[in-house]
Amino acid sequence: FRQASPYIALHRGATFVVLIPGDVSKSRETLENIVRDVALLHDLGVRIVLVVGASDQVSELTKIRGGEVTFVDDYRVTDDVALQAAMEANGRNQVFVQALMSRAPTVNITRRHRDGDGGGEREGGPGNMVATSGNYIFAKRMGTVRGTDFQLTGEVTRVDADSIHRRLAQGDIVLLTSLGFNAAGEVLNCQCFDVALATAIDLKADKLIVMTDPSHMPYNNGSSSSLSSSSSKTVERTAVPRFLPLRAAEGYLADAYSASGAAESQDASWRWLHLNYSMDGSKKNEADEDVSSDEKGDDYRYDGGDEREHLFDSMRGVNAHISRFEELMERGLSWRVPYCPQELCLATFACKAGVRRAHLIDPTISGSLLAELYTRDGIGCMVARDRYEGTRLARLTDWEAIKRILAPLAASGTVLERSDDELIDEIQKGYFHVTERDGNVIACCALKPCVDA
Repeated sequence: FRQASPYIALHRGATFVVLIPGDVSKSRETLENIVRDVALLHDLGVRIVLVVGASDQVSELTKIRGGEVTFVDDYRVTDDVALQAAMEANGRNQVFVQALMSRAPTVNITRRHRDGDGGGEREGGPGNMVATSGNYIFAKRMGTVRGTDFQLTGEVTRVDADSIHRRLAQGDIVLLTSLGFNAAGEVLNCQCFDVALATAIDLKADKLIVMTDPSHMPYNNGSSSSLSSSSSKTVERTAVPRFLPLRAAEGYLADAYSASGAAESQDASWRWLHLNYSMDGSKKNEADEDVSSDEKGDDYRYDGGDEREHLFDSMRGVNAHISRFEELMERGLSWRVPYCPQELCLATFACKAGVRRAHLIDPTISGSLLAELYTRDGIGCMVARDRYEGTRLARLTDWEAIKRILAPLAASGTVLERSDDELIDEIQKGYFHVTERDGNVIACCALKPCVDA
């Protein structure tokens, strides 16, 4: 709990978009565990938008009703039968999640902690957690793409961010599904990944969290898995490290595409992967920090320089009513990179577009959501556009942390014992460097100049 306390304060008031894809939500036990953790996040002061997909359930219901299940480039071809299945499946998930969030503490617990006259129950009674939903997702028909008529499949255009913000401000959890709506009053079947991405970008969310099956996103365990694409190619991919700075994540995706053996694509829809800028207009990717010995009062420098082109710059001010996500889509960008894991593509694109951090978490591990967010090292895979881990020149304020690291080594005779004054003097001379993770110093080294013989 002590380790979690800094994160409790840090996350309070932050906005998180949590995505539960259809292959995860089909397990009622897994969905229930995730929703319980989400409810706890809400109680700790986090503003939650929960996106629940239903792809597997839709496919199952479509087959039961005698329809065909067809996917092209990861998008479902939605006919009337599939749309009815989508509305039923998403409706079931929505009611199930709302029921879980209505669950109150047991009578024994309530009585044990509320026997006195200390104010009684909270407003609305125990378990009064409101999960609200609505027509927050705007979409348009995908139409015919490369000869395929997607019929009632929707392409997300924007999110009603203002309405969602108002709901979050009054303490509600906003519950979204993969259904969108267009100006003609039609219900369209969208993809939950698109809904989560558009929501995170338009809300300027602090985190985008994807509860992804481990078979879809390998972690840093030395294993590897194969990725099957719509073009029937199978690509062997190595495990993703637990932490990826934004630039490293882009490099991983570029390498994965190159390893597929596919010819270099001229498709401009994912040109963002090769461009040295962030799409939200900021001039720096803080995750690209490195060690520097300059004397500007900043112990970090940025590789590649600070002058970068930004997609938002040329469009800002043209239409004040256009959303951030719309701006990106009008440029014809796609967050998917061929032959690459879509979870990592989503996380990388989100960070590129302004989301501070994106997390890929294994939902099969009980409490994994809480462990990822409220421990220093976490247990998932994180893509970050700010600095999470790095090595820098030690500051005077680091001396106590350095002393704590060196104490057991000095006691065992591994390093020379230093007095406080000696340690402070060496730090001030610039001999010490430290590695910190999420603001905590976890390692140090001293590089002292050699005296001429």
